[in-house]
Amino acid sequence: MIKAGSLIVSVQARPDSALRKPEILAAIAQEVVKGGAQAVRVQGIETIAAVRKVVNVPIIGLIKTERYGFDAYISAIADEVEAIKYAGADFVAMDVTDRSRPEQLEELFARASEVEIKVFADIATIAEGIRAQELGAHFVATTMAGYTDQRPTTDGPDYELLQQLVSQLSVPVILEGRVASKADIARGFELGAHAVVVGRAVTAPRTIVESLLLG
Repeated sequence: MIKAGSLIVSVQARPDSALRKPEILAAIAQEVVKGGAQAVRVQGIETIAAVRKVVNVPIIGLIKTERYGFDAYISAIADEVEAIKYAGADFVAMDVTDRSRPEQLEELFARASEVEIKVFADIATIAEGIRAQELGAHFVATTMAGYTDQRPTTDGPDYELLQQLVSQLSVPVILEGRVASKADIARGFELGAHAVVVGRAVTAPRTIVESLLLG
């Protein structure tokens, strides 16, 4: 289980990154856990398996697959949900936005239940958060806020959506998306986030250096 007050680190690398190798990302996962991360978010079957060998904290697994004609791309078919489970993840991060998808959400949630993996729902709006809860999500995260047409991109985390979700849902709500500082994390917890996810601000050296130069 992901404990209240946890910092989750998304250990991923962009497709053109030299870090995009399972053994490298597993080493990064080890380091962030040693630094205090209480869960990690990991993309790709081989990388999930590599990370599972070296950390004991919960793993939120996902598979990103671009499919022609469909917008949803994070763990968007039932077979991916099952593969994530058997690679060693404790949770499956799933795109639960109201966008075109190759398989219906009901199918994905049913497969998750069958293989006994908990669902970490990535959403962009309050309506999507409510639906995710109704479908049986164990956690609802603001991951997609600002990355779909339904909601504008905020300068920093979408605290307004976080507050709406916290006030209307009974499942734990996770703040994710554009979290870049200790102040962002603290604000998330002040507003009722169960946990907070930070990604590129920790695990993307190229992005970090670019931001320092631009700053």
